[in-house]
Amino acid sequence: MPAGFAGPGVDLRGEDAERVMAAAKPVEAWLLAREPGVVLRSLSVDRGRMRVLVTLEAASPGERPRVIRFDPPHASELVEAARDAEEVIAAACAIKIAARA
Repeated sequence: MPAGFAGPGVDLRGEDAERVMAAAKPVEAWLLAREPGVVLRSLSVDRGRMRVLVTLEAASPGERPRVIRFDPPHASELVEAARDAEEVIAAACAIKIAARA
C-alpha cells in the first residue's frame, strides 16, 4: 500500500478477483485438507496482527456463508500459503488506489 494510505478499502471483482482466487489455491488446499468440500469465497490477510479471515460458501441451501478467523499458529501457515495471492492483491489494489487520485 502507498505510504500513508488509510482507506477506504478496495474491493476486487471480476478478472481481478479471479486472479486473486487463482493465486489463493494454496490457501484453499490448506482449508480442504482440514474440511473437505469447502469453497473459498473471500480471503483477508492482516500481517500486522498475523490474522487471516476466510469466508466459505454456505454448505447447503438456506445456510449463510461462514466466516472463520485464524490466529497464530494456524494463521502463520495461512499467511505463508497466501504469499502469492497477497502479491496479486497488492498489485491490483495499487492500480485501483492510483486511479482514485
